[in-house]
Amino acid sequence: KRYKRHPPITSYFFSFAHYPTSKQPKHHPLTSFVASNDTIQIDINIMMRQVSILIVALAGAIGSVDGFKFMSNWQPPKILTNEQKVEIAKTEERFGDKKLVVITGCSSGLGRETVKNLLATDKYHVVGAVRDVDKMEAVAELDGFNMDNFKIMELELNSFESVDKFCDNLKDYQLAKPIDRLICNAGVYQPSLDYAKWSVDGHEQTMQINFLSHFLMISKLMPGMSVAPDPRVIMVGSVTGNDNTVGGGGVYPIADLKNLDGFKAGFKNPIAMADGYGFIGAKAYKDSKLCLMMTSNFLHSKYHRNTGIAFSSIYPGCIAETPLFREKRAWFRKYFPIFMKYITGGYVGVDEAGQRLFQVAHDPRCSKSGVYWSWNGGPREGRGAAALEKSGQIS
Repeated sequence: KRYKRHPPITSYFFSFAHYPTSKQPKHHPLTSFVASNDTIQIDINIMMRQVSILIVALAGAIGSVDGFKFMSNWQPPKILTNEQKVEIAKTEERFGDKKLVVITGCSSGLGRETVKNLLATDKYHVVGAVRDVDKMEAVAELDGFNMDNFKIMELELNSFESVDKFCDNLKDYQLAKPIDRLICNAGVYQPSLDYAKWSVDGHEQTMQINFLSHFLMISKLMPGMSVAPDPRVIMVGSVTGNDNTVGGGGVYPIADLKNLDGFKAGFKNPIAMADGYGFIGAKAYKDSKLCLMMTSNFLHSKYHRNTGIAFSSIYPGCIAETPLFREKRAWFRKYFPIFMKYITGGYVGVDEAGQRLFQVAHDPRCSKSGVYWSWNGGPREGRGAAALEKSGQIS
């Protein structure tokens, strides 16, 4: 019998493979074909059975979590221009297989010791972002830094324009290399000030240097970090920003942003505090560190899943002998280390603190996002004694 209309198009993928050669239609398959009722019935059964198998297979693949997981990172092949090929070649020549680290404030104290440890591994190329380039060059020579793996770049955190310029210069320097680690370490502490000092942009100096400029830097550099294999943004906080610790909640003034009225009002001269109240030098420092640690948690909750960047903050311990206390009174600088070492037992040398910050940047166990790293032997997740009860310590 001759069909007066086309059979279903799916039948051509299955029935023709089973037709005896002598019974295949002489006409074009998309117009009509001749077959016996028995043969058509057999072919329909075969077709339906094969379609069922195909549907089950596709449903299983699509319905399974891992069905197309092998294609999750697939990208179409890229055709590189000659300029891109040259840039890639220069990138490999400059960085090799080393990870790229950017750290602020590394000409002294905690940052200096951290750079020592990073370079000692020969696995990192470090960009030191500093205010005083000449001082950093002298320190690098004194400490024997391998200048093939260390680049000094000027950064004045007291100026947003300087931050913008630094980020532009950094992008030119890194070529096609993504940033693997961004360590926000630089900070000032001016507890003895009776009045606020103002940044180039008209903001209270401590808050801009410690927090606002780092916030700007992170926002400009974060998009390019997402393509790195294990990117981390690490913010150096302080126990003084935690009101549930002795150092933060038991020593006046206590960090407290209240309702952020100062920020809401624009936080420009004459508004010196984030909470909108009068200026207190020590509180300005504590508030700035609290802002950093809160920002770390916020960035984790909002961007970690989409970017793969691990956001964390760290308190490396009370470094009682550090240039951070250079503006404290002479008697304080003399007796505070003794008090911390023999009375509280919380004394931490700058070299040990540098090893701790290095560990958070280097150790694979510290790649977790949304963590506040504090110490009791090794880095641990959380704050206070509760963290130890959760077995979060790394030793």
